Amino acid sequence: MIKKKYIPTPIVEKKKRKKVKVVENLETRRLSTLYVIWRFLVYFARIQYRKFTGKSDVQKTATQLREIFEEFGGFWVKAGQILALRTDLFPDEVCDELRSLQYEALGFPFHIARSTIESELGAPIGKIFDSFDEQPLAAASIAQIHRAVLRKKNKKISVVVKIQRPGLADAFKRDLDVIKIFVNLLVSFNVAPYFRWEQFVVELEKTFKEELDFRYEAANGRRMKKNLKLHKIYVPTVYQKYCKRRVLVMEFIDGVLMSDYIKILLSDRQRARQWDDENDVDSKEVGEKLLLSLLRQIFEDNLYHGDLHPGNIILLRKSKFVLIDMGSTGTLDAEFRRIYFNYINALSEGDFPKASDYYIRLCIDVPKANIPRVRVDMARGFDSWSAKSELKGLSYREKSLGGATQEVNQVTFENGIPANWTLLKISRSFFALDGSLQYLLPELNTFKILKKYNKEADRRALINSLRPNNIRASLQQLSDTFNQYNDIILPQLRQRTIAFELTVNRSALTLAVILRSLSSVWLISGFGTLYVFLYQQYFEIIQPINVEVVDEVVRQLPYIPYLEWVGILIVGGLTFRVLLACVNILERKEFGN
Repeated sequence: MIKKKYIPTPIVEKKKRKKVKVVENLETRRLSTLYVIWRFLVYFARIQYRKFTGKSDVQKTATQLREIFEEFGGFWVKAGQILALRTDLFPDEVCDELRSLQYEALGFPFHIARSTIESELGAPIGKIFDSFDEQPLAAASIAQIHRAVLRKKNKKISVVVKIQRPGLADAFKRDLDVIKIFVNLLVSFNVAPYFRWEQFVVELEKTFKEELDFRYEAANGRRMKKNLKLHKIYVPTVYQKYCKRRVLVMEFIDGVLMSDYIKILLSDRQRARQWDDENDVDSKEVGEKLLLSLLRQIFEDNLYHGDLHPGNIILLRKSKFVLIDMGSTGTLDAEFRRIYFNYINALSEGDFPKASDYYIRLCIDVPKANIPRVRVDMARGFDSWSAKSELKGLSYREKSLGGATQEVNQVTFENGIPANWTLLKISRSFFALDGSLQYLLPELNTFKILKKYNKEADRRALINSLRPNNIRASLQQLSDTFNQYNDIILPQLRQRTIAFELTVNRSALTLAVILRSLSSVWLISGFGTLYVFLYQQYFEIIQPINVEVVDEVVRQLPYIPYLEWVGILIVGGLTFRVLLACVNILERKEFGN
């Protein structure tokens, strides 16, 4: 639970909040494929007419496309938001409009909400909740939210209850079927093959599956809460017992939505600054923490929030904040995460040719292109972004990580290199967060943030590696590696080298003698090293055996900090074990005597 000392003063009065309009009879949308095709044909005809008359207007084109998706509503809103990922294909104006897609959903009556809750939880609403606000707090295309007070072990807990809209599964299924038919037509006529429509459909099906089952969001919430606790970021508690496919119950957070804060900042900057002072909030500190946390979620936790728009961030006192809505999260496979980490590091170091190499590796199905030229063009784009990031007065987008991606998107598009959807989803997370950071960190220096993250990540990695459990795990992993060598690789090598067995045997025995002698010397040196360590750190232990001659020698050695000593001893021990393992392998009787 959030401590009371962190609950901020409101920035928008409750009476000024717009209430959700509730209607008794919700209309069932039924879009035919022919209507969808006709609507898009009219849209494209208008674009061509404006081009023909010399009145092209990208912003108008983008706005009209957003209006089409909002008119269709339902799952089309999600489809539009996924299309917004294709920053490599669409102009910035189009992607911005599609990202801002919102479906002005009407609320459904309380008796439907009650019926859904009681059906999913298997008990009357009065037995579960001490009180339940019949007026929805918010409504969207997927669900509507109510405030309530949960009874739990003689405690009364303020919660929010997320209830899925009635008939949503059938409506979304109809929308998805129409979208698939429309996409198949585009594929049949070979329209924009570089778009990789099949991947678009795969993403839609994944979204369809996860959006309609709130248990995914509940599971993500529990994992994110555990991870972000180490970031000193709060995530609302999810009450697992009351989370089902169509109902989700979680802790209510009494804070200020970032979206409300930004609205006040734009309309009444003085009021926003007054609120900052009242609640001890440093907007720059909040922005930096958000960006550093997202980087840590991606590279260290391997579980990141995929939709950090201003409506999913709640501000508290003392520059603290809460992340909500874990319905959209992402993970990366080990190889992709490693390459992407190297790409970001190369950018932070200003090594743009190397960054270009890693970016090309992140792409899939790279066609036969002039890769050296592509590499040069990408490096030039990164260099242009780097130069802009140092300038004052430029827009936030031009200086952000998303800006770096935008610079190379044109290069990949011109050379027919399709983007990786995983990379696009990560970019979506950064673009969503940019919606807040452009106001919190208007003078962002991406290089400083990346270097700060790398420094903090290295420190965390060092501390983590020195924990006893991790040391034991590393030693066990090393032992397992040698066992795998003995069990798998060594027999294969032996079969391939039968003709040279005698030579190998003699060489192996000679090398074994050398390594055994070296291990003996290493062991003796290890005792000497241990003596120096105890002399510098725990002198009282070796004081009874300390002699004057040795004392004079040890005094001449430079002082080494404790943590560095731990590293030296671990490396020394591992090296000794490796030497012994190599000797044992070389002296195996399979090699002969």
